[in-house]
Amino acid sequence: MGVPERFGGAKLAAAVLVASQVLAAGGAVAVNLLAAFVLSPSGRGDLAFALQLAYFLSVFAIMGLERPFIAARSGGFGTEYRVFARMVTPGTLCTLPVVILAVVLSPFSTDWVWMGLIAIAGYVALNSLVRALRVAYVCSREWKWFTANAVATQVIIVIGATLLVLLDVDDPVLWMWTYTASALPAVALLFLAPKTWKSSVPTRDESRGLRRRGLVLLASDFSNTAMLRSDRLLLPMLSSSAALGLYVTVATVLEMATWPVQQWVDASLRSWSTAFSSRPLPVVRLVGGSLLLLAVFAGLLGSAAWAMITFVLPESYLPATAVIIPLAISAIVFGLTRVQQGLLIAADAPGTVSIVEIIGTVASMLAYLTLIPSFGMLGAAYGSIIGYSVCAAAGAIALTRVMRGRTAEPNRRRPLERAQIGAIREPVKPALMAVADEPASDTGGRTPDETRK
Repeated sequence: MGVPERFGGAKLAAAVLVASQVLAAGGAVAVNLLAAFVLSPSGRGDLAFALQLAYFLSVFAIMGLERPFIAARSGGFGTEYRVFARMVTPGTLCTLPVVILAVVLSPFSTDWVWMGLIAIAGYVALNSLVRALRVAYVCSREWKWFTANAVATQVIIVIGATLLVLLDVDDPVLWMWTYTASALPAVALLFLAPKTWKSSVPTRDESRGLRRRGLVLLASDFSNTAMLRSDRLLLPMLSSSAALGLYVTVATVLEMATWPVQQWVDASLRSWSTAFSSRPLPVVRLVGGSLLLLAVFAGLLGSAAWAMITFVLPESYLPATAVIIPLAISAIVFGLTRVQQGLLIAADAPGTVSIVEIIGTVASMLAYLTLIPSFGMLGAAYGSIIGYSVCAAAGAIALTRVMRGRTAEPNRRRPLERAQIGAIREPVKPALMAVADEPASDTGGRTPDETRK
């Protein structure tokens, strides 16, 4: 009995992942509310910029390994966690010097050097372990340790934010340290998580294969993060930190609309990969259901964001309501691109995924650079719609081509399969007749499988 069957299928795994993100969403909303009472929009923008920078650099620490590892591995939680953590260590170490350069060249004030820099570097390194925990859960379907970390993380960050509010701390650097401290439970689990059953670590060839696929997907992960985060990185450079503080108040809420679909896609990668080798997937039904789910969540969360800004946050945050509708639309389109790319990865087309992501990233960057200087946070919101829509269009074209290729492949094999079936049904020939017939064969003495290879 395999790991998925033993601990539940893709839907159960997706439900656990969504539950963990709902918990994270609750923590994020709570911290947003708490921060708004002591941080000005400008200070909130500095904190948001630091977090986006850390998330962006974490992509290079992971080296694209997350999705190939999930698609190829299954085993005990402790084993998979340690294996993945070990595999991403080189990338994490290589990324840390880049953190220093990025912080020095960023629009941060001098207050971020050195304590702010150390906090960002620590968060980048610890975020690699947090991602490793998620990978270990998907590969093992053991939810206890994964859930314990999710709860501990949110408890730490909410308690830390509450203490900062009670102490009236308006320094965004100290708020960044709260986020860094919230990832410490992942370090503890490196020593506490047991190996529930013996599982083989990847061989050198398997590790090389995973790294190769990861490097192919690194361009996709980089482009995905750039497309998702570059609006928040460019806003303080092209507009102001205050504009980012307002913008991220809404964006943090509405990006949650994509979480259920993203987790379902990741949890389904293994089953989709298996299905692609044996039968066609109902792509239209999967995409249509995803769009409906995305629209419902975007509507609910957009309403929640409006209520939060109008009735709870200080009046200085009221202008953020202008970006609710465009960010809701962009969340729906972005969620659609995640489904498309999950299907492409399952169809073993990682290079295509990278090309699609690069196209979307280029479109997003051009839109941001054009619109943000003139329209500020509204330019970032509408630039997101443009960039994600271009990515979705490119993904639809790529997915259509891949699916047509998959459909055509079985049709090419059918004449050979029919010939093999007919040969099996023929009466057994005398040995001399069989020998006489051998020169007529074009297989060169190989079996049909060897011929196809």
